[in-house]
Amino acid sequence: MSRDESGGQLRRPPDISNRTAALPDGVGQPGDHDRVAGAGRVRDVRRPVEPQETGRTEEAIAAYRHAAEAGNTDACWRLVELFQRVGRTEEAITWLRARAETGDIDALWKAVELLQESERAEEAITWLRTRAEAGDTHALRRLTVLLYQLDRAEEAITWLRARVEAGYPDALAHAVDLMHETGRTQEAITWLRTRAETGDVHALIWAVLLLCETGHAERAVLAYLSAAELGRPDVLAQAIGLLRRLGHTDEAERLRRCGITPGRT
Repeated sequence: MSRDESGGQLRRPPDISNRTAALPDGVGQPGDHDRVAGAGRVRDVRRPVEPQETGRTEEAIAAYRHAAEAGNTDACWRLVELFQRVGRTEEAITWLRARAETGDIDALWKAVELLQESERAEEAITWLRTRAEAGDTHALRRLTVLLYQLDRAEEAITWLRARVEAGYPDALAHAVDLMHETGRTQEAITWLRTRAETGDVHALIWAVLLLCETGHAERAVLAYLSAAELGRPDVLAQAIGLLRRLGHTDEAERLRRCGITPGRT
């Protein structure tokens, strides 16, 4: 998929396999032992803990947990790696979900990845949907990607469009992105134009973007002019900027010279 609500790339789940950022007290620095400070002493965790080293494992888990709870991101990921290495994936999922509830986006993506790997995709979908309906835009985005990965794009589009129609604009970009990705661009444009006529400026901007991407820059300009005539002259500047960014400088200049201005009918 090509865009999220901010115009960036939709991410893959984060890869934690090569994270080597420093832990507290100089961990990861060249020539130093990896150490985690806690409870008044320093614990040595410089090498991977093997499953058979039960005592060391529990010590490392406690150390990483302490550092992670103190705000050290690398310790959080090392804790997850350790849980997985010793066959305690459920604890990793529980830890990640708790982190996600505090707003940790990477933890949310990784939790869903582990749930998928554990053949618990439906649980992930239910969790993400609940969070999305509570206003978590990151969960909304992750749910969209998950359903797409599971070849359930139609289900995602239906749910996203219903959310938009219910008055939640956070779902609009995702719905359009999926429709465009699955070959339903013209349907998306028609839907967006309909919404734009009701005053939805976000829908208007997306309609213009799709029109430009499909080689209909002049139709895009007309869409902006229609909005201006309906009482939204403020969108003209956005139209001009968009056309220039897309390389349609002639159309942008023409719109700048003869565009509708506030107070003009």
